[in-house]
Amino acid sequence: MTYRVKIRVFDGPFDLLLHLIKINEMDINDIPIAEITNQYLEYIQIMKDLDLDVAGEFLVMAATLINIKARSLLPSREDDSDEEEIDEILSAKELMRQLIEYRKFKELAENLRGREEQFSRMFFRTEVVPILPGLEREDEPLREDIKNLFSAFSRVLRFAEERGFHKVFEEEFSTEEKITQLLEILSRESSVDILNVFKQCRSKGEMFAYFLATLELCRLQKIRVVQSALFDSIYVSLAEEESPEVPEETGNSPAPTA
Repeated sequence: MTYRVKIRVFDGPFDLLLHLIKINEMDINDIPIAEITNQYLEYIQIMKDLDLDVAGEFLVMAATLINIKARSLLPSREDDSDEEEIDEILSAKELMRQLIEYRKFKELAENLRGREEQFSRMFFRTEVVPILPGLEREDEPLREDIKNLFSAFSRVLRFAEERGFHKVFEEEFSTEEKITQLLEILSRESSVDILNVFKQCRSKGEMFAYFLATLELCRLQKIRVVQSALFDSIYVSLAEEESPEVPEETGNSPAPTA
């Protein structure tokens, strides 16, 4: 139930009255304060279930209106007429100030509520942390290393399809195991052609394990990935080493431990 003000010069919701006062479309002196006070008290009595939010919003306004009404009912002496008139004007101005201030806070609350609803439907992209930050060398480091690693791995899979695997291996290959083996290989060699490592695998399962191990080491920044030019071999080396030289293509890289 919405509180409505019904007086001779206005009939509508209280918020609209505040708006008209704010834009100076209505003079506060033309508002019968006593009548509005009575209407508000009747409104409170009609509400069987008291809405604390509504009561809280109008508490200051009602107190001000009652104060002004009490002043108007008190008998006045002739010598106090000027002082009473001044007090009445000040009270009306104070009411207008409070009404406008109340309206400002209400509009601000509505604006914040709207922004909350708007942002609740928005999802922001989180900052992407580069996998290999701070690499500086003559060979261009992979800007899209994950994409290129996937491309290289796809070439190895095509090679595996052409060669074919005729033996069935019951053993399972874990990523953790291949991480250890790859780090052991890199500890012996300055850099290794990752394609040769993949090609030495005995099964697709082992290939996938090495590939996942390579991605995980990239994520942990334990290795660096370097490619001299587009479509060239992709070399990996330990990240702690400084500027490892890329070996010439010999086709012979240490085979991973099976």
